[in-house]
Amino acid sequence: MITDKTNKIIRFEDGSEIYLEDFFNSNYLKFNSFAFNYLADKNECEDIVQDVFMSFWEQKKTFPNLISIKAYFYTSIRNMCLNSIKHDLVKQKYFQESKYKIESTEFFLEGILRKEANGIIYDAINKLPLMEKKVLLLSLKECSNEQIANELNIKINTVKTHKSRAYQVLRKKLGNLILTMITLNKSFFYNSAN
Repeated sequence: MITDKTNKIIRFEDGSEIYLEDFFNSNYLKFNSFAFNYLADKNECEDIVQDVFMSFWEQKKTFPNLISIKAYFYTSIRNMCLNSIKHDLVKQKYFQESKYKIESTEFFLEGILRKEANGIIYDAINKLPLMEKKVLLLSLKECSNEQIANELNIKINTVKTHKSRAYQVLRKKLGNLILTMITLNKSFFYNSAN
């Protein structure tokens, strides 16, 4: 457990920061549960998660935002679990059973990261002014600017202005990576937000 809060601060590229202890406490069980999807040994899962936390702190890398840190943790935990599985395969020769776990990890990891990212994006969109929120949600439904203008009874240039302001706010809060995800996954995001 982490005890000295004053020297253990995670700083993001945008200047914001969180305490490592708070990050540890709010994510430790999630990370253990994630590791348990790969390994049946609870103690080994806890060891791996603790090793990743220690490695993270010792490396002192900078990250653009909280999502990228979580992605680092999920990827590191997954890789350590896969290394453990590979080691067990050599010792116990259970290759066929573990092969399925290894092949399905990418899909599983992507689902977790996408769900967390979508939750953060949806929260940010909900904090937008009402008209910008409406315009952006209709845009995510792949409505054209003309369709949005007709539905909201506003001019097309007003739609463009609201959309531009909404994306500026989201870009400032979430970074370009999250906006790229919105653009590439409109239908998935809209379905998960409802």
